[in-house]
Formats: sequence, C-alpha cells, structure tokens
Amino acid sequence: MKKTIIFLLLAVISLFAFPRGSVQSAAPSPYDLIAAVNELRASLDLKPLEVHSSLMAAAQGQSDYLASISPNVGNGHAGPDGSRAIDRASAAGYPLGPGWNVVECWAGTLEGVSLSTVIYDYWGDQLHWDVMTTVDGVHVGAGVSEADGRIYYILDVGVNYGSGGNAESPGGAASTIPTTAATVAAAPVKVATPQPDGSIIHTVETGQAPWSIAAAYDITVDQLYGLNNLTENDFIFVGQELLVQVAYTPTPSPTATLTPRPPTRTPIPPQTAEAVPTQEAQTDGGGFLGMNRSTTGLVLILVSGVGLALMLVSILGRDKAPEKKTKDSSAD
Repeated sequence: MKKTIIFLLLAVISLFAFPRGSVQSAAPSPYDLIAAVNELRASLDLKPLEVHSSLMAAAQGQSDYLASISPNVGNGHAGPDGSRAIDRASAAGYPLGPGWNVVECWAGTLEGVSLSTVIYDYWGDQLHWDVMTTVDGVHVGAGVSEADGRIYYILDVGVNYGSGGNAESPGGAASTIPTTAATVAAAPVKVATPQPDGSIIHTVETGQAPWSIAAAYDITVDQLYGLNNLTENDFIFVGQELLVQVAYTPTPSPTATLTPRPPTRTPIPPQTAEAVPTQEAQTDGGGFLGMNRSTTGLVLILVSGVGLALMLVSILGRDKAPEKKTKDSSAD
C-alpha cells in the first residue's frame, strides 16, 4: 500500500516537474546552415565559403524582415524598401568591386523541417544549386528567423566571377569580369547563328555566366538582363535560352499605288473644210427663173393682178352685149 502511494506521489510530481506538450527541436542557427552548405561544397571538391560579418548582418536582417511579415511573404529576395541582396550587403558594409556580386537563396518552411530538406529539396533546383556550389563563391552570410510556426532561411554568397573562389577580398585590382568564362573549367561561349528574322538566341551551356555571354556577343550585362527581364539576383541555368539580339524591324517600303491609265484617244482624221453657201447666195439661187424671192413675189403679184383685171374685163364685156341688141330691135 505504501508503495502505491509513493508511486502516485511521484507521478503527480512529474506532471509539474516536466513541461507538458510535445518537445520541439530548436531551429537551426545561421552557422548550422553555413556548415551544411560547406559540407555540400566539400562533397563536390569545392573550396568552403568564408563567413563574412557584413553578409551575416545583411542575411539576418532579411530573415528577420520576412518573419515580421509572415505568413504574407511573396518575393523573399525583396527587402522592406524593395532592396536586393547586393544592396543590403553593401549597406551592411560588404566591399564590392568590379566583377563582384552577392547572390542569395531564401526559403520559408514549417518548424521541424530539416536543413537537409531545405538544401536538397527546397534548393535542389539549378538556380539555387548554382548559388550554393558556385566555384566563384568567396564569402557567405546566413540568417535564420522564426515566426508563426515557420522558419525563414537566408543564404547570401559573395562571388568574384572568374576567380574560382581564390580571391582574398572583394574590391581588389585583379577583380575583373572575365571575357570568356565565369567558372574554373573555362567554358568558351559559342556565338549562335542569327535567326531568319535577325534575332539571336543563345542557349546557356555548362560553365557560362551572364558576363561571359554578354562579352561574347559584344553587349553589356545590363542589356542582356533587360532583353530577358532578368535582374542581378536572377540566375541562369544550363539549357536556358537567352535573347541577345532582337529581330530586325523592317523599314516599311512605300506601297505603289496603281493609277489607271487614261483611255487612249482615237485619232480623228483631218477633215477638209467645205464651203458653205451664204444666205444671200442661197436666196439668189433659190427663186423662180433665177429671180430672188422678192422679185418672184412681185412678179406673182403682177401676174395675179393682170389675171384679175382680165377677168373683170371679160365679165363686164358679157354684161354689155345684150343691152345693144335690145336697142337695135326696138328701133326697128
């Protein structure tokens, strides 16, 4: 009986002595993330990245910002003022010179997700893999923040393109953008043949970088970014097609307007002018017996008058004849 009571007392004490609920493992630290990335690089015979205090400050500041807006995180590369990784690193004091850049990986996971999952699953695509395994990586900084049951990771890598990871510090005189390749295994850029429309599409091959591609086509990196809607924080990958020259815009030729030809005129043969008799000539030649109309009229009037006079004389003569005979018979 005493043993039972003692056991119950120990059970009650244990309820208050140990925290209730499941025990959760603590989130990895920024240095845990860096160690895991350098372990990956070692497996590929790559030089480990050196921790830089300015990159550590920039990365931690970005992860804290993502945690502050959790869970409404859109583009994890954009800072509170829209800044990029290179801007934040420079503001934190990271020295930059020709050929230097800062590239970044970010991830937001639920609590309990391992670093191995973050590196090999979340960042297992070509873009993120290139950041972690770049042969031109020199320095590294990391940030880890927790909020709302989520963990936000930031990995910033300072690269000196063309150095193969052998640069001692950024901003040195020897830090220049290579003209042929951006990796330790020098990969020359083969210029693509222009398309029928004049455009040029370059397919990215292993070991090529934006700087080497731009140099091969005699354009600037900014022009290459602009043609493909890229920024300094975007990464190119093997097999990606990049536009390096737009299609020609043909100058419109003036369109010929067909104007109908006027109808061909039929030549009119020359005509000989004919003499037209005047009115006077017609009058002279159109009367009776060659007389004009006026004379003919007068003649007709005279003839008619004479005829009428003879008629009257004849009538009067017949009236007088019987009266003479009467006189004679009465006299007898």
